[in-house]
Amino acid sequence: MTLGQDLLAAFEAVARLGTVGKAAVSLHSTQPTVSRQIRSLERYLGQPLFERDSAGMHLTAAGRDFAPRARLILHELQLARDTLDAHGGLKRGAIRVGGVTTLVRTFLPPEVARRAPQLKIEAVVGSEEQLDRALAQRELDLIFATQPPGEVEAVEIGSGRYSDRCVVFCAADHAFARQQRPEIAGILQQQWALGHPGATTRQQFEKLVVAAGHRFPSVALQTDSVDLIISVVAQSAILGWLPEPLLQHPGEKQRIRVLSVPELELIRNFSAYRRSRGTFPPGGQVFIDAMAAAGA
Repeated sequence: MTLGQDLLAAFEAVARLGTVGKAAVSLHSTQPTVSRQIRSLERYLGQPLFERDSAGMHLTAAGRDFAPRARLILHELQLARDTLDAHGGLKRGAIRVGGVTTLVRTFLPPEVARRAPQLKIEAVVGSEEQLDRALAQRELDLIFATQPPGEVEAVEIGSGRYSDRCVVFCAADHAFARQQRPEIAGILQQQWALGHPGATTRQQFEKLVVAAGHRFPSVALQTDSVDLIISVVAQSAILGWLPEPLLQHPGEKQRIRVLSVPELELIRNFSAYRRSRGTFPPGGQVFIDAMAAAGA
């Protein structure tokens, strides 16, 4: 028996999703087929890769060691196919890119799709810690972050710098909306709607508050949904803190006001990073070139 791609794909899907049933759905296969492929792979390697229980499938120590290598093999096979397809004129490549919400929602896909419509883009939103981990595990080819990745050796790619500004905002009819420059002490006595503690914006906001010498305010709502934060702030006395580009949609401008609170404003500068080792997909350079052409 040889170590075929179908066996590796079955292993990767079960490891990622936790059950044979979910893996079968993602692979457009059946549960008996996936179970048989896992057993065949374990026989081939001479090691149990999963522990089975009523809750699903869990990687053994051997399975955890094998997982990144299996992902690497599958990734390199996909890159090989993309490269050959490009030679044959079938497509110009694909790229898996990750960034924080403001970049993914307001800039990356729209600009690149406009300037490189032949490129297939898989865009992932996450905190910088999540993106760092995904790059290390080869789940992403390229990430945009404010600092170099810490979990994998990486290099900055491209000459562009991409920036945004995080600001305090409130409902259009809030009392603070009529003040030219509200005092930070009064601002921080209000209720807030923020991301979860692990969210990049939440961590950055906490650092600003501490640097200004104040206690962290009361959080009435914490959620990963940007739309929910904006909606709640627009309809209440609760304040929010988000990247300004997310507040620029025409419908939002009528409902909210950006407040001038210099101590709680943050300019964020993002750079693109790829792994130092391993193959960079052909579509990656197409993506970088499109970003440069956008004048970001």
